[in-house]
Amino acid sequence: MLQAARRVTARPAALLALLPLALAAQTTVAIDNPRVRILSAVEAPHQPTPLHKHNFNRVAIYLDSGDQDISHPGADTEHLHWKAGDAAWMPGGVMHSSEVVGSAPLRMVEIEIKQPAPPSPPKRTPKLDPLVIDSAHNKLIFENPQVRVFRSTRNPGDREKWHEHAGAGRAVVLLSDLSARIESANGKLSSMSGAPGDAFWTDGYIKHRATNLGTHPSDLIIVEVK
Repeated sequence: MLQAARRVTARPAALLALLPLALAAQTTVAIDNPRVRILSAVEAPHQPTPLHKHNFNRVAIYLDSGDQDISHPGADTEHLHWKAGDAAWMPGGVMHSSEVVGSAPLRMVEIEIKQPAPPSPPKRTPKLDPLVIDSAHNKLIFENPQVRVFRSTRNPGDREKWHEHAGAGRAVVLLSDLSARIESANGKLSSMSGAPGDAFWTDGYIKHRATNLGTHPSDLIIVEVK
């Protein structure tokens, strides 16, 4: 689940250079590395974005509930209803525009996957796979050749079982406030804290466990990049 990771929050100065200005004004880059680019976006109601595309496949994580229309040239408009905490896979290279058709802004975090899928999936040890050993707290949302996405919750004071994350790295997006202590297999202790919408990234394989030090349940989405 959690990992010793650098907290990265969106910086207004890091506006997207590759999207139209009208869209970029509400979109900031939270992190950009050879593996992923993580974007924090807010769409205001009834303000369609310019026609644009994302060059990479991405995972979109919705922080609010709301209705959104996605329009593609020469195709029917998609009418979508999102619930807070939803995560969706969105292929890159598709020209589209979007519009929030509800009455409130819609906040989301998008994780663009820069690397293609590996020739074979990462090897996992079943006795250290969080989805296998603790299915009560870790729920799979979806999996494909590039990512595995799951939601993880933990009650106050609870400590995870030892587990691993395999692959190229993982992103964590908070759906709730978080205060946690992470213990790595090498004995190193670190902390992890943040607010809803904050994003974290760590590279490569890791084995660890975390304890929720907060006074309320933690809720987050993990995107393991293969």
